[in-house]
Amino acid sequence: MGDELLVTTLVPLWLKVAWTAMVAAIVLIYWRHRGPANFLWFSDIAFLALVAGLWLESSFIVSLTACMVLVPEILWSVSFFGALLRVPRVTGLADYMFEEQTPLWLRAVSLFHVPLLAVLVWGPWRLGYEPGVYPWAVMIALLVLALTRWLTGPKKNINHVYRLPFAAGADLTPVQHMLILMTAVPLALQLPGHLLLWVMFGK
Repeated sequence: MGDELLVTTLVPLWLKVAWTAMVAAIVLIYWRHRGPANFLWFSDIAFLALVAGLWLESSFIVSLTACMVLVPEILWSVSFFGALLRVPRVTGLADYMFEEQTPLWLRAVSLFHVPLLAVLVWGPWRLGYEPGVYPWAVMIALLVLALTRWLTGPKKNINHVYRLPFAAGADLTPVQHMLILMTAVPLALQLPGHLLLWVMFGK
């Protein structure tokens, strides 16, 4: 008999199925209640991309999503759990979770940020981190920021292209605001996450 083909599965099937089901449910909810523009949020892009990353067991896709949003997801968790524990406010990233005019069940859907952060760490640990994703993460970030400013309005403030999640910069012109954002995202958010992931899980 010929040699048997051994297939190694790095990502358990239950995680692939559970993640896909969760994404499908949240996409349906957000599409109806928040509109398609909501999927321009970096966290939503990463959330969706991880479906392909987990099923394909792609180190590149998982590394790219982690590089893009690891630090923002950490800051979101600090903001959310800090508000729950009533510790001094660090950022306003999760302030919307406490806006009573939004139904509680709809705010609860945003708790996907918690398992998202877990997979952003677990994925590179399991599949390895590819440091070559950083330039791709930067290019995607700049493109998404430009598209967000073009396609959306100030009411939803997606990706903070109209207002920063803190008071500083309130008097900036639109051009100044976008230049600062397009500099800060790659250097202050993505680069630290990239270096941290490279040190911990780099191939």
